[in-house]
Amino acid sequence: MKMILAILAGGVGLIVTASAVLLIWFVYQLRSNKEQENTHSGQLPAVASLLLQWTFFDYALIGVFAIGSLFLFTDVLAVIRDADSYPLYHYGYLLCGFVFTLFGMLFMIARLAVVLSLVRTRGPVSSPDHHHHPSHADQPE
Repeated sequence: MKMILAILAGGVGLIVTASAVLLIWFVYQLRSNKEQENTHSGQLPAVASLLLQWTFFDYALIGVFAIGSLFLFTDVLAVIRDADSYPLYHYGYLLCGFVFTLFGMLFMIARLAVVLSLVRTRGPVSSPDHHHHPSHADQPE
């Protein structure tokens, strides 16, 4: 059973790492395309529009955080229940696990803050101007 869980955890870790590398590759490609075109527009850069999208990497981060927190919590309960059978360095492992999990969620909150600040800089979304043709307001052109 432990071997199956280790293989499953390794697969999930590889998928999350691959999605992070893929996201970085997309950002690099968009940036290099922008440098080749060498155009400056008043809109958001392509990288910002990519970061405004909810990607598989975001889902993977939340999933890894939830599963990791669950495993850490069950391990803490096992250590509390049978403290004599665990060595003292196991507490350090648990503390490091909680710190890494906490930092992972803090990075996710930082990403959310970046996305919200990008949405604010985009400004309000304007609707089409139908003031000159009020009779065509309900029909598409």
